[in-house]
Amino acid sequence: MSHAITRRALGKLLFAAPAAAAFPVEESNDAKPSEAAEFLASHEPGFSEEERERLRKALASQEKSLKVVREFVLPRDTEPALRFSALRSRR
Repeated sequence: MSHAITRRALGKLLFAAPAAAAFPVEESNDAKPSEAAEFLASHEPGFSEEERERLRKALASQEKSLKVVREFVLPRDTEPALRFSALRSRR
């Protein structure tokens, strides 16, 4: 059974993602850091080896979460959650 998600619900989820990342989550050992995570952690100046390892794990867990969001496909007939309207000039 699949559940459809609306564009508004997805927007709220994406808006809340940075706040949720601030809370500690139990880390699983199966999350393997990508090449990008390894590169970023190894080139961060002034970090101890322990801090670099924590950064690698954090980047690996975020990549896993982002993969789910990036793979989500909206149907073509989904309307935008927000319409742009320009404000009038004060001049």
